[in-house]
Amino acid sequence: MRKIVIDIDNTLWDFAPVLYERLNDANPGFPRPSEWRSWSFWKGLISAEKLYRTIRDVHMEQDRFEPYSEAHFFLERLKTDGFYIVIASHREKETFSSTRKWLEKNALPFDEIHLSYDKTVLFGECWGIIDDSPVTLDKARSAGIVRAGLKNPWNEREDHPLFANLDEIYDYLQTECTSEK
Repeated sequence: MRKIVIDIDNTLWDFAPVLYERLNDANPGFPRPSEWRSWSFWKGLISAEKLYRTIRDVHMEQDRFEPYSEAHFFLERLKTDGFYIVIASHREKETFSSTRKWLEKNALPFDEIHLSYDKTVLFGECWGIIDDSPVTLDKARSAGIVRAGLKNPWNEREDHPLFANLDEIYDYLQTECTSEK
């Protein structure tokens, strides 16, 4: 059974607009997500403490938000294909219940939830990862595992397999599975 690691924010749901709204409330005039051209877009605009507190607050309210329309089908097809799905997110441990509740409320198939600030601890046993973070995707490339993500302003200039939606990622994963045979 192949193990695949799937991120949540900006992978299974559109986190950036919600984060933007909250950051703009705290700091009016905050740049829109379309202007977030790097992973560290926030530096010099808001303190790390305020950023992470804002992110945690959104994660604690996770069940208020809808996943991408194709998220359920994407995960369901991976399960049908025999993948062991690890939902992994850079989240504080206290958000575990709200994360699990959101996954279950939206019938998003998974086998395991991993919340930490270092997804690389999962790389030794996994076949691939789906993530929007260019930092995580760089580490996945170095580890020699399959990687892909949704294209966003903060990762579109990177040299990774990036796609418009989860259906395109699924098709890419199928070609990666086929090329291994």
